[in-house]
Amino acid sequence: EPAKGQYNWGPLDAIVNTANARGVNVLFSVVKAPKWARPGNTDWSVEGPPANPQDFADFMAAMAARYKGRVRAYEIWNEQNLGREWGNEPIDAGRYVQLLAAAYKAIKAQDPSAYVISGAPTPTGVNNAFAMDDALYLEKMYQAGLARYCDGIGVHPSGYNNPPDATASSWNDPTAPAFKGHRSFFFRDTLWTYYAIMRKYGDGGKRLWPTEFGWASTEGLGAGPAEGYGYANDNSEAEQAQFLVQAMQLARSWGFVGPMFVWNLNFGPVSGPHDEKAAFGILRPDWSPRPAYAALRDMPK
Repeated sequence: EPAKGQYNWGPLDAIVNTANARGVNVLFSVVKAPKWARPGNTDWSVEGPPANPQDFADFMAAMAARYKGRVRAYEIWNEQNLGREWGNEPIDAGRYVQLLAAAYKAIKAQDPSAYVISGAPTPTGVNNAFAMDDALYLEKMYQAGLARYCDGIGVHPSGYNNPPDATASSWNDPTAPAFKGHRSFFFRDTLWTYYAIMRKYGDGGKRLWPTEFGWASTEGLGAGPAEGYGYANDNSEAEQAQFLVQAMQLARSWGFVGPMFVWNLNFGPVSGPHDEKAAFGILRPDWSPRPAYAALRDMPK
């Protein structure tokens, strides 16, 4: 929407049409406001929310009307407990829920059958001007009325270099001692922590939607890990495959996890092999399959 009420649907039409033709369900994660909608005093070096939630609601209404019956779900924002995803403005779960509520009402008015998923926080134990602990942030979302404005709870249960059945209190790997000792580094802990919060606020009947999860591996990429992603050296391609399948099976057995979205298919051609997104891919930058691709394809569905 380069200007208020002016839409360029071409790229999204192509995605939706291609996915629908192949029987693939679509979730759109809608994030980042155009410049005209941002606050005048915003930090332009990062992405951020609109000044007026109604502008976002108007966009979501137009999108939901256009793709009614063709897009199954919408995730509203992404990792908004990080300053860099929130315009480097004060991290504010209440303000986010205002944005979510406006979007929820707009979407449901156009396509009542569409699922609206709350934006997934990023797992972190940090509390400062740049981030808020994701469990604390989720609690604040609930205190601001989250339960009334979503059909599922978005979550990004990263596994780092830890198996999906491991927990911070029980797992120790002397060969890879970093990224241990806090629940935010563990797939299982993140999901169970969120589920406990959901039940605390009487919302345990909803499902958690892992809209982004995976295990990074630098094996076979010919490039070292990106800064801050050293754990990608600890995971082999075989472990990446094993952990992804095991995570799917565990989540299914728990009964409170809904659709799961592996991060990612193949960002390598776009980002290059040195970018952390390539290490998460289940295809190599040359489009050859990694073991995870076949493992996910062949696992019981």
